[in-house]
Amino acid sequence: MAEKIRPALRLMLLCMVAAVLLSVVNGLTKDKIEINTRRKIDASRREALGDYAFEDMGVTPEDCITGVYRALDGDRTAGYVYEMESKGYGGVVYLCVGIDASGQVAAVRVSGHSETKGLGTPEGEAFLSAFAGLSAREGAAQEVEAITGATVSSTAVRRAVDQALTHYATHYAQEAAE
Repeated sequence: MAEKIRPALRLMLLCMVAAVLLSVVNGLTKDKIEINTRRKIDASRREALGDYAFEDMGVTPEDCITGVYRALDGDRTAGYVYEMESKGYGGVVYLCVGIDASGQVAAVRVSGHSETKGLGTPEGEAFLSAFAGLSAREGAAQEVEAITGATVSSTAVRRAVDQALTHYATHYAQEAAE
């Protein structure tokens, strides 16, 4: 009987030691992971609009919008960056949409995705660049041609850009005009 219990006890002890070690490593690296994640998000915001200070607008997440940040150039509003999550073919597409002070898309940057192809290629860069200059009007982003072979992924990005433009027009366009 003891012969059968001994391997099970060893395995249980090994699992407990592994769990404790993983917990310790997680505790030691948690802050560094958080700092690196914040740096990546800040870099995506800067790529989407420019090197500005960003102020969280405290927007409640809705549809694809997970966050909105005002870009500040001193006391002047330089635009807004929308952090978005949109359902693609292979999972969620994470992106930032920069809208400048004139209400036009400055840039769209994908910060992460698990799509099969397209968004990480030169063809994908051309697709993302096609959004630059769009302004808030019904279905503006739908006019951008999809990436061949990545229609669902393209639709996810277009849907997110349309939502960012609509949100901007509804909440911030009047402020920008003043």
